[in-house]
Formats: sequence, C-alpha cells, structure tokens
Amino acid sequence: MKLNDPVSKIPLIGPKYRELLSSLGILTINDLLFYFPRNYFDSSIRHRITDLNREEKLAFVATVLKIKSIRIRGRRMTIQTATVEDESAQIDLVWFNQPFLKKSLKAGNQYIFSGKLNPKSYKPQVQSPDYEELKEKQTHVGLITPIYPLTAGLSNKWLRSRVQWLTDKLEYIEDLRETLPENIIDEYKLISHKQALESIHFPENEGILQKAKNRLAFEELLAIQRKILKRRRAIAKYHGPRIKPARELLDKFIKSLPFSLTKDQEGAIQEILTDFEDEHPMNRLLSGDVGSGKTIIAIAASLLVVNSGHQVVIMVPTTVLADQHYKTFSEILQDFNIKVQLVSSNSKGNEIDPGTDKADIIIGTHAVLYQKYEHLDKLGLIIIDEQHRFGVEQRSELRKSFTDKTKKISPHFLSMTATPIPRTLALTLFGDLEVSQLKNKPKERKIVKTHLVPEEKRGDALKWIAEKIGEGLQVFWIAPLIEESEEIEEIKSVKQVYKNLQENLPKQKMEILHGKIKPAQKKQILSDFQDFADKKINILVSTSVIEVGIDIPNANIIVIEGAERFGLAQLHQLRGRVGRSDAQAWCFLFTSTKPTPEQKARLKYFTEVNDGFKLAEYDLHRRGPGEVYGTKQSGIPNLKIANIFDLELVQKTKKVAIELDK
Repeated sequence: MKLNDPVSKIPLIGPKYRELLSSLGILTINDLLFYFPRNYFDSSIRHRITDLNREEKLAFVATVLKIKSIRIRGRRMTIQTATVEDESAQIDLVWFNQPFLKKSLKAGNQYIFSGKLNPKSYKPQVQSPDYEELKEKQTHVGLITPIYPLTAGLSNKWLRSRVQWLTDKLEYIEDLRETLPENIIDEYKLISHKQALESIHFPENEGILQKAKNRLAFEELLAIQRKILKRRRAIAKYHGPRIKPARELLDKFIKSLPFSLTKDQEGAIQEILTDFEDEHPMNRLLSGDVGSGKTIIAIAASLLVVNSGHQVVIMVPTTVLADQHYKTFSEILQDFNIKVQLVSSNSKGNEIDPGTDKADIIIGTHAVLYQKYEHLDKLGLIIIDEQHRFGVEQRSELRKSFTDKTKKISPHFLSMTATPIPRTLALTLFGDLEVSQLKNKPKERKIVKTHLVPEEKRGDALKWIAEKIGEGLQVFWIAPLIEESEEIEEIKSVKQVYKNLQENLPKQKMEILHGKIKPAQKKQILSDFQDFADKKINILVSTSVIEVGIDIPNANIIVIEGAERFGLAQLHQLRGRVGRSDAQAWCFLFTSTKPTPEQKARLKYFTEVNDGFKLAEYDLHRRGPGEVYGTKQSGIPNLKIANIFDLELVQKTKKVAIELDK
C-alpha cells in the first residue's frame, strides 16, 4: 500500500463511499490519513452507574441483562429498552426506532456506554446513549473520540472505523517515512511522524494528543518556511536594476505634496530606498490600513525608478482601480515630466502606440499588461496593488516574465494591500517578502462613526440620510447580492435596494453598479467620477465591487445591507470608501431579519473598532486566514493544525528550514 493509492483500497470503501469521500477532498490513502478531526469528545474516564447525572454525559461499563423492542400501536415508532448493570447498580437504557439493537446488543456481554440521565423520566434512565462492545482497543466510546467534518451520507462512526483500520496498518504503507532528521526530533522534543498520525486520530490521553498536534503543526509550518526560503534564494540569484538615491528629487516631491507624510510613510519610503541600494531586487510588502496613504509611497518609489532611466508597471485587479490610479499618478506627477499610461479594457484610445515614446509608468489590469511586453524593455519596478487578489502563481509568473535570465537581472517588486495583515501572519505566510506596515492615518482624518441599525430604526435612518443629502453629502449603498435569491430571501439584492430607495427617496438621483454591468456602462458611471464628484448623483447603489479604487471625498455616508454576510476585513474596506476628507463620515450597518447572536457580537465589535489590524486579528482567530483573505487567491494555505499566531513555532521552523536547506 502506498500513500497515493486510491482510498478504495481500504476495505468497505466501494463506489458509493468513494464518491462521498471525494466530496470531502479525500481521494487517496494520504488524503484520509491527513483528514484530521475538527474536535474530540472525551469519554475515556469510566464511571459507575451511580455516578450518572442529568447534566454531564459520562462513560460507564455495564453488562446487558436483557433487551426488547416494542412497537407503538397506531404510530410508526418502535422503542428499544435494555437493562444493564455494573457493580454499583442497574439502569434502563432507551432508544427510538433502532430495532437492529435487539441483535447488536447481546445479553451477557459487556459494553461501554456514554450518556446522561433523562431529566424527564421519574426513575433513573439513560436515553439514546452511545455504545460499543468492550474490547482491548475502543473505536467509538470509552476513549478520546475523534469528531470529523462530514457530508450527507457519511457518519462519524463509519469514518472512524475506516481511519482506525488505516492507522492500524501504518507499518504497511511503503512510502510513509519519517520526515525529519533525528537530531531535529531530539532537539525540539518531537514525537515520531507515525506516532503523531496515530495519536491525532486516536489519542490515548490529552498529553499525547497535544504532542501529536505540536509535531504536525511543526511539519506544517516547516513546509511553508522551506517554500519561502526557496523563493528567497531564487530571487537572490538575480541583481536588481540600479536606482539612484536622488535625495534632492525626493525632497522636492515631498514638499510638493499638499499634506505632510506620517511617520509610517516616511519610514516605508526609507525602507524602499535601502532596498534599492542593495544589489538584489527589492521584494517588499506594503501593508496599510484603509486611508493610510500607500499610493503616495508607490508614487515616490516610481519617481525614483523613472529618474534612473527605468519603467514602472502598476498592476491592479480591477479597471475601476486602474482608472483611479491613473488619475492620481497623473495629477501628483504633472510637474515632474513623467509620462503615465493607462492600459485596461476600458482605456480605448489610451493603448500604447509603438510609434510614440514609451511610457514611464504603465498602469493596468494583469490581463492587458501580459500583452504589452514589447513596450517594457527597461522595466525597473513592478507594483501590485491589492496583492491578495492575485494568486501566488500569477505574481510569480509576472516576475519571471520580466526577468532577464541572461544578464541575471530581475525588476524590483512592491506588493501593496489595504487588507491589514498582522505581522505574525506576514512573517508566517509572506516570509519571502520584507514587510512595511502603515498604521497611522493622516491627522486631519476623523474616525468614521459606525452604527448597527435595528430593523425598527430603518425608517429613522432613511430620514436622517435624506437630511444629510439635502446638506450636500453623497451616499454609497451596498448590498451583498445582485439578484434576489430564493434560498436567502431575507438578504436584499442591489436591484431590490435600488427599487426600495426609489420608492422611499424619490427625489434623489441614483445610479446602480455591480459586476454584471457591462464595462462601457460601468465606465460611463465611474471612470472619470465626474457625475458623482459633481454631485449629480446622490446615491450609488452597488455590490462590494466598490471595495477598492473609488475615492470620492464628498461621499461621507456608506450604508451596508446584509452586513453579517461580510467579513470584518471586507466591511472595513467598504467603510474606507468614506471619511477620505477632513469632514465627519458615517457607516450604517443593516442586517438580515435573522442575524445570529455571534453575528451581532461581531458587528458590534466592528462598530467599536476602527483599527483594521485589530479587526483582522479578531476575524482571523474566529474564521481563519482562508476565510478572511481568500485562500485560493491569496495563496494562503488552509492550515489544518498550526496556529498562525504561534510566533515561537514560526521562528523555530524558520531556523530549521535554514538548517535543512544548507
């Protein structure tokens, strides 16, 4: 038997169960072996019948004295009762509609049961206890029982039996070997690979379960650290384009700005200057909260690169953001004799003309940029904005595309994200990147006042918003869906919201925007932002497509429908569309008709906290990085065991990765 053998090699896994397991991502022996429990139920401590109570589920060993099955007249129901005893007492056990128990439980045999006293029964009785025949090695009851994530048609009892069959046969899996050298195992006091796999599924006690988790978490983070190290070393083989320090030019640029830089911005620019002085290509992640000023840093870096005779490419995920950057870069660099070019599916007439001078800074979406290589013969810097929206492979492919393997020269690389990434996560999962973090916002920015609005207060909120529009303010109105949904009727769609607002606020000028609107129509509404900026539009009804790339200082109110359906990081991004001037801004959260207590608590926390890094930490602890950042797009692995906040283990595995790859 080998790890890559199909799971159907295990007894009792035929076509039906193979298909069910496939829906859980279990296709091979290896997949099943590494399909870890989501939690455990401890019934390993054995009690006496007289210890049983109505509050706590306890395990006890007893002998079956008798069992019978009774059919209730006039009802499709059967009741199974068994009388059992141990050295302390006798007790009745009751099940419903399980007639097979009459054959499964045999009088005279010992079983281990797990249950609690029925609070509705006048005499001691246990209703629907779990049970298993007493044997040398238990599978279901009388141990720390693994509980697995399931799909319809699979039971934990069946899955446990197949996993136990497999863990009992580990010595027969030919290619299941120890993955770490003995000296590493000894130094870090780790148990063996095989013992960890046995104990994560069927631990003998809490102590060995913790050791199994530690060993497997170590392996998981070590694999990530080795990949990171490999990427770092691949980059280190190349030289970066030479960039002149040009301090005078940089000072002139900073003085030309209509605002002062924050300390974080000054620090990030200095870190980029230091990277440019190094012989190897810069590979930096600029992580900044909403409104922290990442774009100015990107412009400063671009200015230095162009001044040294090189070109800059800025890659963004949406045409809306490309349009916004084109406008911002062009305005801020208008006095520095720099040619900025927009290349996107919406930029008809802006395409690079081979007969003209090549642009210094090219801004566009990745699909278009891939077709423009002939215009990028002196590329010095690649900037990726909202980098978590591009897969790791896309980012790697972009770097390779612009690397001169003959001359061993690769462009500098700056990734930016407005989705705050806590330092522990950055060190764990983006360890091949140097990290700059912007936490301070410009002093003149006011905190956005955020309110969770109960349904009964919706009318009052509408009236208040109408008054603010009358004072000249504009509104973003966000809905999570484009069309109405039969499955989730209580969630309002963009089209419903638009219709309702037309009825309730008939005097207001509105537009509707979502991902299915054709690019030409979307451009008409947003590309130059003139209608919205000139207050010709009072309310823009949209999906979260406006999450990034829209900067309308006069839009100081955002309303989010079905707020419980968004993660906190995404809500924070949406909230960042307002409060982009020195005026007060507001964010109103409306929920569906049935938010859970947990959802309410999460949204209440959001109303109280404006720090994106704190919100990201809060969300990460509850939902995991894949849920918060999008595992598929961000390249963040779906960690099964490791805790991304365990900085000590991160540092240990980083050290081991360096040792192993010498």
